Amino acid sequence: MSAQLTPKAQEALNEVQLMQGEEIQYCIQADGYFLGSLPIQKLIATFQAFMAKITGGHIRVFLVLTNMRVLLIESQAVWCGCTKIRGVHTISSKSVVEAGAAKETRMCFVHTRVVHVESLTQRYTLAIKKLKDEDLRAFTTHMSQLIIANNYSGGA
Repeated sequence: MSAQLTPKAQEALNEVQLMQGEEIQYCIQADGYFLGSLPIQKLIATFQAFMAKITGGHIRVFLVLTNMRVLLIESQAVWCGCTKIRGVHTISSKSVVEAGAAKETRMCFVHTRVVHVESLTQRYTLAIKKLKDEDLRAFTTHMSQLIIANNYSGGA
């Protein structure tokens, strides 16, 4: 089972060396400019993203689930790459104790979708871009399968 990756996700994964036998099962992109679910906050985030884009910058955050671990990959660039920051967080699949997804709607049409993953030591909450409700359910299902497998194998 292998996930379809966007070109930006594939570029981010160049920062990570997959282990022998490791397969990508699920990959989603988070919104690095997220300020909140209120319409004015989303408008400010959209403006910031636009300004970064026209100056050659970006903020990209990917949550990648493999058959061995969970990866959080971050990439930031400012002014056509004059300043770059790249980071990779690896979370053992055995240490994942909680995962979830939520959708908030404001003013009947402004939607915000959020996922979170909690390990034994850290909690990551990410606003997700371009994700539908069925994709949120798929994420929750993948993470539920991982957590249940941990229960049966004695992890976490």
